Amino acid sequence: MSKQQYLYIIRHGDRWDYENRDWTSSRSGDPPLSLLGHVQARETGAFLQQDFMQRQHRLEDITFLVSPFLRTIQTANEIIDQLGRMPSDNATTLSRVKILPEYSIFEWDGHNGEWHACLPSMQERVHYFPRIDPTHHSLFVPELPEPKSMFRNRCKKAADLLMKQYPVERYPVLVLITHAAGCVGLSSATSDSPLEAITPAAPCGIYRLTRSSSQSLWTLPSHDDMWNGHTDHLSDIGRHTTPWNHFGDKKSTNLGYTGPPNSRFAPAP
Repeated sequence: MSKQQYLYIIRHGDRWDYENRDWTSSRSGDPPLSLLGHVQARETGAFLQQDFMQRQHRLEDITFLVSPFLRTIQTANEIIDQLGRMPSDNATTLSRVKILPEYSIFEWDGHNGEWHACLPSMQERVHYFPRIDPTHHSLFVPELPEPKSMFRNRCKKAADLLMKQYPVERYPVLVLITHAAGCVGLSSATSDSPLEAITPAAPCGIYRLTRSSSQSLWTLPSHDDMWNGHTDHLSDIGRHTTPWNHFGDKKSTNLGYTGPPNSRFAPAP
């Protein structure tokens, strides 16, 4: 019988610096979640717990691959905290669930490497987030600076390596916590879907893809399906960290929008 693998690609929650424009820091490229962002992450965890339990997943079935930025680590940490009702082996508790820092899915380099230059070491991060496994080896570390033209190639490389290193038989559930561009780029690359098939990535928006052991690619639901950028689990989507699918030219009349034209997040013509 063919086994099934579920791939969840999730954007971090609402950003502190987008809500608080006067915020300054020596780590300006690594802002935390806003208060709303923490609420969104907890709501996402509660929603995922229901979905996992409905599919009879156990806690040890789930692998969390997380971008090394603070906002994505915080989002993952809050999500894991909500999984307490899931069945597990006797030795597996929430404290043993690991956050695997995955550099291949980190933020697109939009500021010539400045956003990434301020990231602390994982040895520092683990002091505040003990779930982090600093021994995890990323699929690869993208070269910086990274032109926008290279980002989708990076997502394709990450997708190819995910398929090889995380086989269906051993990894029933993969959860990737990434950024807006990562959600769109990875959803496209893992399913070989065009950008216009990807619902814009909202804060804590969820993309759930599936593949069987006989498939080489994951299957992405259609744009109007709940699992293509799902946000209905959120009590407040917020107004500051806006949905994103803008790989196009920002000078164009639609501000570079490349997502589905009938999406509720599409800019007005």
